[in-house]
Amino acid sequence: MTARGLVGKLALAAIWAAGVIAPAPLTAQDWATPEVCDVSILSEFPEAQSDLPLEQLQSAAAEIPNGQGKFWRITAPNGAVSHLWGTFHSSNRFILDLPDPVLAEIKSARRVALEIDPVYKSRAAYERALGQPGYFRPAGSGFDFGDLGLPDTVETWISARLQAVGWGSSSIHYLSLGGLSEILLWSPCDDFDAGVIPNQDSYIQTLARIENIPVLGLEPPNRLIRHLNHPDNHALARAMVAVYGSYLAPMENSDGFAAHITLYVQGKIATSMVMDQEWTLNALGNEGPALHERLNNYLLDQRNHDFITAAEAALQEGGLFMGVGAYHLPGHQGVVELLRTKGYQVDRVPLPDETTE
Repeated sequence: MTARGLVGKLALAAIWAAGVIAPAPLTAQDWATPEVCDVSILSEFPEAQSDLPLEQLQSAAAEIPNGQGKFWRITAPNGAVSHLWGTFHSSNRFILDLPDPVLAEIKSARRVALEIDPVYKSRAAYERALGQPGYFRPAGSGFDFGDLGLPDTVETWISARLQAVGWGSSSIHYLSLGGLSEILLWSPCDDFDAGVIPNQDSYIQTLARIENIPVLGLEPPNRLIRHLNHPDNHALARAMVAVYGSYLAPMENSDGFAAHITLYVQGKIATSMVMDQEWTLNALGNEGPALHERLNNYLLDQRNHDFITAAEAALQEGGLFMGVGAYHLPGHQGVVELLRTKGYQVDRVPLPDETTE
């Protein structure tokens, strides 16, 4: 998910989650050190990072269709073949080490599709982006972040994050919820190599550039902020800020992050999703599940339909390598199942490091 890069900006995801709740400093994300953020060894028992027993995790994950596997072969009704890949919005070395079958399909693709194509198409588009449209509330709006009724810890964590990235802690009251969400999509653990090492989505786009393969953005880069800023979507925007704000809870070590990376490498996407849902409950209390569900109804389910609509012509042509956040793949409203309902044959392509169940 996520992640972000704004390939990572639209992350799903929620994939980086997990940590230990503790008081956060208001001045900066001091806990997010390279030592805490670096994952150099995969977790042997990732399920141990969850409060749920292993059997309960596996049982909940088993209820999610297509929850195992991140690489899929798509065959259109006319016989055209494409591939679907679940990305992880991170620059971690395990995430960037794409399996050989995936690299081969990227390099031989007729076209690569990603959640967005963040490359500016004109000088005017670049200059518009410099003005950060949609980031701020109107002058004199009178908004106070406390009006959202979220836990005080979340406000503290977000204020600390805004201070750490140069916005200033008081900007929490002046940023639009869409603008705030854009900022929160960038994990503190991505700070250290941002602009130097690409996340996985940007790496795929780089490979496409090297091979001179056209890139299809499945939605406009500014769609999320515009959608969240619409008055009718206030409840969704509140959920977005709450959930991504909860991911700022301080971590004592990299164990939680390592657990999600391990699950991803093993192809256990549904298990990672269950752990993420549990984290939201722990961080946001009784309202956590409802906030998480409201967010996913848009961030995953609705966008899955839109992704397929945007990709359909290329899928009919064949030779498409379609990369979207891994959390977009499983579920009744996941990309795999939605493609099948449209008449496509979608088959999992097992990878060497993935488990087989």
